[in-house]
Amino acid sequence: MMNKLNIIGASLAVLFASSGCVSRGNDTGYEYAPDMYYSKGYEPYNQADSFAVNPYGMSMRVPVAGSIALGKSAFIYPMANTGEGYEAAATQVVAPPEGIDLVETRGKYMYNIYCTACHGLEGNNDGKVFQKVASLKPAWKGYSDDYIKNLEEGKIYHTLTYGKNNMGSHASVLEPMDRWRVVKYVKLLSSKGAVSTADTTLAVANTMSN
Repeated sequence: MMNKLNIIGASLAVLFASSGCVSRGNDTGYEYAPDMYYSKGYEPYNQADSFAVNPYGMSMRVPVAGSIALGKSAFIYPMANTGEGYEAAATQVVAPPEGIDLVETRGKYMYNIYCTACHGLEGNNDGKVFQKVASLKPAWKGYSDDYIKNLEEGKIYHTLTYGKNNMGSHASVLEPMDRWRVVKYVKLLSSKGAVSTADTTLAVANTMSN
């Protein structure tokens, strides 16, 4: 009798153990006390379930139309990405009234990162890209041309924001104030000799640390 009970007990143990481990296809098995694993509150960056009250079943809510993130008002750019918008930028897009600082340090630093590949260190259109890709022919020889000297700063800012011809948009890598610094630095290069040739490595390092 005892042997039979032992056999029955062992069989039941194996049965329960196997039933708890079986997982077929997309069935992940059973879950006990799920409230201990998943929060029932709305967590914007944790897409655990599909929420019927939000668009597309997202956990994150879509910002209210027309709203601006805190501290991001400078990123609003009103000019359209059209020829008319480019021309309007000549007079309607101006540098902030408080002035642009760090042109020869921060401006030069950002220019060297994002512009020299095509336009070269001195703005002579002799960067590595123009050297290697013969089909890329700029419409002007360099920043010393009258075209760049007379080009309105608003148009340069517009070009940095949207891109133009072979040049792509730099809006994702240059925040608005840095775009203005690059614009001012381009104007310094176009004036030939106005740019200081002194080593600004220490100044740039201090600027970046600040």
